[in-house]
Parts: sequence; structure tokens; C-alpha cells
Amino acid sequence: MFKLFFKQFVIASLVCLLAAVIWPGSLLDALLGGFIGFFPQLVFGYMVFIYQGARQQHNLIKMMFAAEAVKFGLTVVLFVAVFLLVQPSNPISLLSTYAAVVLLHWLNFWLIK
Repeated sequence: MFKLFFKQFVIASLVCLLAAVIWPGSLLDALLGGFIGFFPQLVFGYMVFIYQGARQQHNLIKMMFAAEAVKFGLTVVLFVAVFLLVQPSNPISLLSTYAAVVLLHWLNFWLIK
């Protein structure tokens, strides 16, 4: 999990720098998009790996469903908070950084090989 989170952090940082170069003044929007993509996945990873071992399999499955619900809810709450409190000047940089972090999570299994 550490490799995945490190890769997501690096990609989010690169997209933030790219957004800051292309659209000056959009660094905060890109940082917030990376945070919205990264933080719920970090919470999900923490919640899922609380239980380990073969005897904890039933608890692990229940925690996986609960963690997915928390991840989805946290993502929605963070997006609403950003759009209400910050008023992003460039939503494209916010959403592109968010998409890069989330897509890296899905593409990570092919990138490991």
C-alpha cells in the first residue's frame, strides 16, 4: 500500500506543477484536487487493513464495505466543501488532478509488472 500511496503523491505533485505552469494561480486548485483524490483512499486503506488474518475474514469483508461507503461519502463531502468554501478559479486543474490520482489507483496493477 505504501508504494501505491507514494506513486499517487508523486503523480499529484507532478500534475500540480504542470497545472501551475500552464495556468498560473491554479496551484491551490490542483492541490485540493489531489487531496480530494488521495485522502479518501488513504482512509480506505487504513480501514480495510485494521483486520488481518484468516480468522478475521468476516470482519474484513464487513470493514471493506464500510470503508468503501466512508470513502465515497468523504469524497462527496470534500468536493462540496471545496466548491462552497474555496470557489476554485480553475475547476479543470482541480478535476484533472483528482482524475490523475484516482486513475493511478486503478492503473497501478498494470504499472507494478
